[in-house]
Amino acid sequence: MFKEILNGDSLQILKKYIADELIDIIITSPPYNVAHKYENYNDDLEFESYLNSMRAIFKECYRVLKIGGRICVNIPFAVKNRESKQVRFLSVYITQILNEIGFNEFELISWHKGKDIKHFQGNNTAWGSWKSPSCPSFRPLGESVLVFYKGERTHKGNSQDIDISSEEFKEWTKNVWYFDKEKEQGFENILCASNNAKKDLHPAPYPEELIERLLKIYSYKNDIVLDPFNGTGTTTYMANLLNRQFIGIELSYKYCEIAINRLQNKSLSILKSFPDKMANLVNSDNTLDSLNEVFPYKEAFSPYLIEQLQNKFHCSIQSLYDPFCGVGSSFLNPQIKQCFGFDTSPFAINVAKAKLEKLDSKKLQKAKKIAENFQFSNKSYPYPKWESFSKYANKKQFNIIIDFIESFKGLDSKVYHFVRFLVFCNLEKILNYKKDGNGIKFRESKIKDTQSYLKELTLRAFELKKEFDSKNTKILMLENLSSITHKLKDKVDCILTSPPYANLFDYFEIYKMELWSSGIIQNYEDWKKLKKSALRNNKNANLQKTDNINNVLLDETLAILKDRNLESSTLIMLANYFFDMQKVLRNCFDILKNNRFCFIVVGNSCYRGVPIKTDEILAQEAQKVGFKCVEVIVARKLKTSSQQMKILDSKSKFYLRESIIVLQKEKC
Repeated sequence: MFKEILNGDSLQILKKYIADELIDIIITSPPYNVAHKYENYNDDLEFESYLNSMRAIFKECYRVLKIGGRICVNIPFAVKNRESKQVRFLSVYITQILNEIGFNEFELISWHKGKDIKHFQGNNTAWGSWKSPSCPSFRPLGESVLVFYKGERTHKGNSQDIDISSEEFKEWTKNVWYFDKEKEQGFENILCASNNAKKDLHPAPYPEELIERLLKIYSYKNDIVLDPFNGTGTTTYMANLLNRQFIGIELSYKYCEIAINRLQNKSLSILKSFPDKMANLVNSDNTLDSLNEVFPYKEAFSPYLIEQLQNKFHCSIQSLYDPFCGVGSSFLNPQIKQCFGFDTSPFAINVAKAKLEKLDSKKLQKAKKIAENFQFSNKSYPYPKWESFSKYANKKQFNIIIDFIESFKGLDSKVYHFVRFLVFCNLEKILNYKKDGNGIKFRESKIKDTQSYLKELTLRAFELKKEFDSKNTKILMLENLSSITHKLKDKVDCILTSPPYANLFDYFEIYKMELWSSGIIQNYEDWKKLKKSALRNNKNANLQKTDNINNVLLDETLAILKDRNLESSTLIMLANYFFDMQKVLRNCFDILKNNRFCFIVVGNSCYRGVPIKTDEILAQEAQKVGFKCVEVIVARKLKTSSQQMKILDSKSKFYLRESIIVLQKEKC
């Protein structure tokens, strides 16, 4: 069920996120290029540039429209640019563009604004040459709706979903329509995002009854309606009112907020934004010139993410909490002074401490010499007790690794810890395996000289660590604890986290070489206990009982999956995952200061062709515990298995995404 208000560039969102032949009807009114003062759009382009822009967007509209679908474009017959005074017969140009693309003419509707023109288009008193044929100027009292169809003239649907009355049909199939202010109930009662409704209103709105007529004449209930120039949301408001699904795309964030607020149930649709260049920030395993370069970790996000979020939401952050802190990427930004982090992975917590704990500069200099002068002693070290370990590591490789680490042991405990987890974090490059899916598989290492590689790696790491520590005044509290069962005692300025996704991905399983090699896991009893301690996002977690939350979207999704015969263990896992996350959200709300932000990076998953809308479910649950959901930032599209892609329908592909849920704790 689409109930979407999307903030971003219409062309880019259409190209990247809207599937072929998804839409039943498009109703829109594009910019007229008359120098209107929009918030962040230039409405005074060179005319050819304007037409090219319209052509590109309408071409995408053609792609996403179903065969038999309609497009209704509200456009003036003629426009006059406010600055240049140039007159253009705009409806003619738009008609030509739509024909070029492949649309077919269906109908031309003329609508009149009635006597009270101020209601629709401000105080227009431009007469030109008063009472003279010299250069008279006409005032626009009407506009046109160009109705086109794609492929087939007939739009098929269920007769039970027709909602136009006989009287309405008789009256509205006249191709000249009249609207009066009195009929526009509620138009000026838009629930604006700011305190000044008049100030925030769109400079060129159209009447709600216009959209009502177009929807009832040209679409069925439950059809999907698209407006690629959604403005303050008249199309999406009426689509929702008339039981249609909707997707509204708008460049202005302010207008999107108004569009959301116009919906009767504000939680019905969560504002989603599509900023540029966010994808690299949410998934950056080895950002150059940061410690992540030498401490690679699967799915770690960039240390620059927090900086981008600070700038976007104008928030000052001194103290930061990450309930799933992993290897500490959240805390690498030098502006963060107090770092609080929990994680159930002892390996990840140790890597985080290695990166973030400040080292003595003199001892770091001595460590550099140890690395430069290291020579393998030919000493032999005992293998870990995991029976398959020798499959992925030959004896000499392993002995060189441990011998190198042990050469730093007598210098300083913090330096030793740094080198130890630096090396284990790069184990995949040195030994004969690679992480693959939900485990590891054999792959011969490309590194032929382990000793030289370790020297080079460590010297580069010391260089980056020295640079990082020159600005490092952090107070750290990093604990190997579960954020489900443990709550931070301190109040913090901000929360930034990326929990494991509900995708059966077992981090312990793919990091078992590191866990066994480092000695964190000594035996199989330790191994089993560790796997049961995690967030319940995979089948190796503790699934002995089913815990449920009261969430309609989740319940509907699980019911569909049950009908599609999804394994009961996976259904239990999904229910438990959101139960655990609800606990984490409650804890986060309690320890966050008033008027501060919580950012959650999360990816949606898919089973049996059914998307798990994790970002929307968590946003809904966050609102239940007291957060305000400001928006969901869609960072990038996600891929799933080729098997899943074959059975995914065009609607479901929209939800395969990685997002940042933006929550705010308003003053309690």
